[in-house]
Amino acid sequence: MTQNPDHIGVDLWRAFKAYEAAMYERVAELGFEDITVADSDVLVQVGEKGVSMVQIAAARGVSKQAIQGQVRSLVARGYVEVKPDPDDARAKRVVHTEKGRALVAALVDIKLALHAEVETKLGAERAKNLRNMLGQVCSAVEPEN
Repeated sequence: MTQNPDHIGVDLWRAFKAYEAAMYERVAELGFEDITVADSDVLVQVGEKGVSMVQIAAARGVSKQAIQGQVRSLVARGYVEVKPDPDDARAKRVVHTEKGRALVAALVDIKLALHAEVETKLGAERAKNLRNMLGQVCSAVEPEN
């Protein structure tokens, strides 16, 4: 039987999963119980002016076909709509609906609340140090260009 290794990757993963679970639990309590991580990954790409499916696909590193399915699901649930691009008559833009904008605003508020809770638990200086150390972890493991 293989034992789970004890390394920083496990700690980072556990911290992220706890944060993610708290975030989705709270967003569900606000009435957005049908949102998944994949949905959020698409919704954050949309922005105020909307975005093309090609741009979402490129940002996520997946095919346009994969994004089309995700967008169709979000349209069916009322979070986004697909409209003609005002700058290119041949193109379409994915834009938030009122429900989508409400979800994004709720996620922002929840993330700020979680940040404040962590800062309260750790103290401002330790929270600042943690964020600096996490940046150093990224620098340590990211490939050099």
